[in-house]
Amino acid sequence: MQIGNKDIEVKQYRNDWALALMNQGIIVKLTIGRWGGTASLKADELGLKFHDEAGRKLMNRYISLGREKLLPPEVECKIRRSENMGRDNLKAFSFPTVWGYFVPYTAFEAWQAENERIRQEFFVVASEVSNEYLDIIEMVKTAYRGISKDVWRRLYPTTNDEPPASFTENFVNKIIDKIPSRTDILASFKYDITYFTIPMPSIIEENLSKARKEERQREMEDFQAILEQNTKEKVAEEYLKRKEELIDGFLESTVASIRKHVAELCDSILQSMVNQSTKRDISRIQRKKVKKIIEKVKMLNFYDDKEMDSLLKSLETEIDKFKGERDHKEIVSTLQKIVDIGTEEFIPKDFNPSISILEI
Repeated sequence: MQIGNKDIEVKQYRNDWALALMNQGIIVKLTIGRWGGTASLKADELGLKFHDEAGRKLMNRYISLGREKLLPPEVECKIRRSENMGRDNLKAFSFPTVWGYFVPYTAFEAWQAENERIRQEFFVVASEVSNEYLDIIEMVKTAYRGISKDVWRRLYPTTNDEPPASFTENFVNKIIDKIPSRTDILASFKYDITYFTIPMPSIIEENLSKARKEERQREMEDFQAILEQNTKEKVAEEYLKRKEELIDGFLESTVASIRKHVAELCDSILQSMVNQSTKRDISRIQRKKVKKIIEKVKMLNFYDDKEMDSLLKSLETEIDKFKGERDHKEIVSTLQKIVDIGTEEFIPKDFNPSISILEI
């Protein structure tokens, strides 16, 4: 495909390419949830008093006392770590777009395998919480028995006596009553995955463009009728209005972001090598960083950035050589080239919208 000098031709070429890229992956929605392990904190649980009921109501309207924790910190930390692993894993294999996390098909299998491992571990943690339910209750009771003493002293500041056992038990039981049953806590653990294509699909744009280009009014009317029948007409209109904005955002979130990310990492390695004036070789840590960059690009290079890929392969070849055989100048030069092209806009020179590999 030849690109003309006119801006409109370049723009259309870029748009066609972006629309094709949107079909090269899937939006993944990951919903991880469970009982939060907290409850609303009440004034009497802090030992706060009011002059009258009006004062209490006024405070309730304008002041929130926050939340009280109903899980031991170590248990909460264990659950939260398991939750974060799933979210962090999705971020590592995807691009954040306006529609959600876009996982290229080049990275989907690797993400799915790791996600399944994390999902199973998440429910193992849920089972452990269920099995340790009675121990957790006792740990919470112990903690709030200690807190009850402080509350007692605020309620009765003129006495140095320890709170009566009845006060302590009543205070603790009110807290424990806020904790759901073992069954309800276990049932609250959710790890749901939803897949969908970009919700304003390129097929709408492609069909509308085809109808306009061929000037077949009847085809256009038929197509619009189908859209209306499926309640998609407004979606199509909104998509066309925002097409440029969405395309720019998609390319910025995917192609531009990975190029910029790689350039920044390579620049940090380059600067550290330049500062090593007495050492003429790439360090083990620097080689490890380069390997990680190459691995990530191989997985997320769904847009076929041949220039970046070629430079990274050259860099990998050089750093894989034995110590003493590596060309320090070549490594520095290649890193600099990657940094230089990292901020340049990338559009493939040999893209053809009709290539079948770009179609799903």
